[in-house]
Order: sequence, then structure tokens, then C-alpha cells
Amino acid sequence: MKILKMLSVLLAVMLLTVSAGAAEGQIRVLPVDFSGGAPYSATYLTDPDFYEDPTIRVDRFRAMTSSEAYGKVHYFYCFVTIQSPTQLRTAAPDSENFIRGLEAPGSTIAKRVNAVLAMNGDFCSTRTKGEGSKYCLRQGKVFRDTVVDYLDMLLIDEDGNFHVYQGGPDLATKNKEEIDGKKIINAFQFGPALVIDGEPVADDYIRDPAHAPWSSKPDFHTARMAIGQIDELSYMIVTCWDGMDLAQFRDLALSISPCKTLYVMDGGNSAQLIYLKGQINRDDNEGGNGRKIQDILYFASAYFTED
Repeated sequence: MKILKMLSVLLAVMLLTVSAGAAEGQIRVLPVDFSGGAPYSATYLTDPDFYEDPTIRVDRFRAMTSSEAYGKVHYFYCFVTIQSPTQLRTAAPDSENFIRGLEAPGSTIAKRVNAVLAMNGDFCSTRTKGEGSKYCLRQGKVFRDTVVDYLDMLLIDEDGNFHVYQGGPDLATKNKEEIDGKKIINAFQFGPALVIDGEPVADDYIRDPAHAPWSSKPDFHTARMAIGQIDELSYMIVTCWDGMDLAQFRDLALSISPCKTLYVMDGGNSAQLIYLKGQINRDDNEGGNGRKIQDILYFASAYFTED
């Protein structure tokens, strides 16, 4: 009887160990390709305003500010910390092509790749008539090797660090696939950059239509969207729905957190912030869904479980 009891206890311990191992899951390094991240688990959503598993932490906030300059503005922001730079990724409606011109709601793209947090990108298929086409490098692959020389460029290297090339006549000749010996994984052309190397960019530059033709004019009905790097593998996304000019938007973002780099992505109805499948900033005129877009930048989990 004692032997049977000991065997029963041993079997129970073995089953518990196997069960715990399955529940704990496995951390993997995500490949630099067009696959998605790990399916996120409800186990790690203990509060609707943050998600945290062993590889990623996302905190989301909604707030309101007002001033005589821009009136009342509702804004949304998120802080993201990841364990590995490959958890910062990009995706398009076509799983392996960013310049076909296909469009889909940001939430649809985000769901396909298991994004924990996603934002719209730079409308990468856009071609500027008579002035060249925007550079497009995504997940380590160059899809279009031309530039619009007056637009600032954001480059994200293999360590997840941000770099900015400001617009100018020499932009086309700069090395856009490697910086300081680090491979560039994703590159965008929209902008302008609002902070470079920890320093706010001058008002005159970011309000100049020559560098921000789509977003430099104050429009209190146009949303803004920006992504910033705070520190190593630490980021912030900020969007306002009511609209500010870019200098005001920069100051709002910096009042939330200092950044090493802060860069503007597409705005208006393209400005979509998606958290766990759903858009959390919304335009009442669009029913909360926003327009169909051509690309997203997203943060994924690298923690794979049996859930």
C-alpha cells in the first residue's frame, strides 16, 4: 500500500510538473520575416489598461488637455517595453508585400499578426507625383529604393534603436540599409521628426510645409500620430484625435515623457492605435474603425504557450 501511495504521489507530482511547464510556455526570438508574434494570452491581461507577459509590457492611457492656442484636445498614449528588438515589427494587408497598394483596417492587419499593440505606418504605397516615391524597407527587405528627398526618414536598426535622416538633397545617397555597423530592419518616410538625439526639433522646421506637406498646417480636426524611443527597447506612442499643429503636438508628447527620438506617422483618419485587436482611439464620424490603411508598425509577444 505504501508503495502504491508513493507511486500515486509521484505520478501526481509529474502531472503537475508537466502541466506547469505547458502553462509557463517558452520564450523565443522572433525571426526577422513577415510572420507574426506569439498569440497573447488572457492570463496576462489582469487589468484592461495594461498587458504584461515575460517578454512585453504595454500600458495605455487616455487623457485630455486644453489651452487658448488649440482648445480642448483628447489624446491617447501607450508605453511599451520589449525583451527583444525583433518584437518591434511591421505588417501590411499582403503578408509579404508592402507596395501593392492593398488596404485594410488596422485592426484586421493587427489581428492577423497577433499584435499586442499596433499603430498605422506611413501609408507606404503612396507615390508622390513628379517628386519620386517614398523609401520602403520593411522587416529587412527593401521594397522601394527611391526617396522623396524633402521628407525626414525614420530608420530602426537591428537593436531596436531609432535613427533619423532629415530631408535634403543628399538623402538619396545616404546608406539606408546600415547605420554604425547595425542593419536597418524597418524604415519610414513621413515625418517630420519632432525630437532627434534627445533635442526638440525647431518649430520653424517642423511647421515648414517643405518638410511636412501633409501635416504642417494647424488643423483642429486632424488627428496626429507619433512614435518615440524613450530608451533601449522602451517606446512611447502618442496620438491626439482633436488635432494640434506639430509644435504643439511635440510639446504634448514631451510633457508625457522625454524621448531620444520622436517621429510623426500618417494622421487624419489613418491615425489608428490598436490594442489587443481593437482600435482604442476613435473618430466618431468613422464609427471607431478608421479608414483602411496600407501598413502597421506593431509590438508582439515572444512568449509562446499552449493556450
